Amino acid sequence: MQTPAVWRDDPACGHGVAHAYQTHYCSYTRTPRLLTLQRAADDDELALIAACQWYELWFKVLRLDLAAALASDGQTYEPVKLLKRGLELFRLFEQHADLIETMLVRELRITRALRGLEPMPSAQFREILRLAEALPRLAALAFPGLTDAVAEYAVRLQAFRVRYERFISATLLRAEAGPDYAGWLALETLLELQEGVKGGWCAAGDAPQEFWLPDAVSPDENMFIIVHQCFELWFKAILNLVDRAIPALRDDLVDEATRLLRRAVLIQRLLVPQIQIPATMLPLDFMRFRARTRDHAGTVQATGLAPASGTESYQFREIEIVCGLRDDAVFQKYLEGSDKLPVRLLTPRQRERLRETSLPEAFREAVRRRGIARYDELFTPADIPNPHLDLALLADTLLEFDEFFRLWRLNHVSMVEKMIGAKMGTGFLGVAYLAETTGLVRQTENRIFDELQVRPRFFEELWETRTRLSA
Repeated sequence: MQTPAVWRDDPACGHGVAHAYQTHYCSYTRTPRLLTLQRAADDDELALIAACQWYELWFKVLRLDLAAALASDGQTYEPVKLLKRGLELFRLFEQHADLIETMLVRELRITRALRGLEPMPSAQFREILRLAEALPRLAALAFPGLTDAVAEYAVRLQAFRVRYERFISATLLRAEAGPDYAGWLALETLLELQEGVKGGWCAAGDAPQEFWLPDAVSPDENMFIIVHQCFELWFKAILNLVDRAIPALRDDLVDEATRLLRRAVLIQRLLVPQIQIPATMLPLDFMRFRARTRDHAGTVQATGLAPASGTESYQFREIEIVCGLRDDAVFQKYLEGSDKLPVRLLTPRQRERLRETSLPEAFREAVRRRGIARYDELFTPADIPNPHLDLALLADTLLEFDEFFRLWRLNHVSMVEKMIGAKMGTGFLGVAYLAETTGLVRQTENRIFDELQVRPRFFEELWETRTRLSA
């Protein structure tokens, strides 16, 4: 395995790859660079930066989609598709606003101020509002579904504007001095991380010798890159919360650990519907940038997303490790990799994580220090005094976190199947492999690992307790 070539001056990701210039998740999504753009004075400011950057990334999708829709002559389905994607995003924005209000606004922990902030600091959102003024022209075009899409888009945009302005007022408008909005969010860099860098053109079976950039990134590919970047922003926040909850448990600060992990659950609730946003593309639109071919001097050359895969997300792997899969032998072997895969997933940071205390281990130790032999003893009916209520509430939070992580896996399988059917994934894993990790099926073709690749739940002991409980 080789060290991946880095694009521009991006930090190294820690993976190994078969060929230095192959298309790689980390260079395609620019994750290593993205995760350097959240410079915060404290943990709550880190969450607020992630929330604002999340908005700005999706605003780029809305802005480019709206501009492309308005450029249409109304003869194709394209503007309807792009406006419907906007409607899905506005629904997602509502859940995001709920998340931020619960995590930050209601707890009144925001202390950082922004200098010279105007009521609508996002230049991108102002541009979206300006572009939306031209929507009536689209509504006049006689194409099926376009009039209804325009009408609903306008209504949802204005409804979101009210809530977004309330979010800005509650979190960012302060009298004290501080950084400017664009600089605070590193917007110039953030909005340049969607270039679509891939392995260079080469004949099938050959290794690319350089990177390649498309002349232009389509609205669909822009969205596809951004949805992964938005996941990475919140994966970073989840890791931060778990890494704070573990020492809190070690110090028997159970209520604080529960508060932190409740935040993680709220993020998980947002990530489940976010996984469906790529399905706002039509499958053939995805195929246009998933794989491309050309004739070059009589030789058929190819480029595209292969062999990159979302399984290369090193933060996702870290979450799995720290939340309990560290102790699963099948998962450990998976991390070590296979000669059949074009990437080695285990990074130096993940090796450190494998040696660190996991969240289930920290919970077990906290329960043991109370002198509790079985998790069953944590629970009582609500109308009976419970001397271990704090641990019982934490246990319920852990189960909910586990539940939504599994729902993310299931929704991911469904979304991928909608987009590519039973095809192999770009990383050679595909829908059958993803379904096997959830326990739905056993992959019968193109297996990489002999062992069944089911990912156990993080807190299996707590799930087993639910089975044993009786009145």
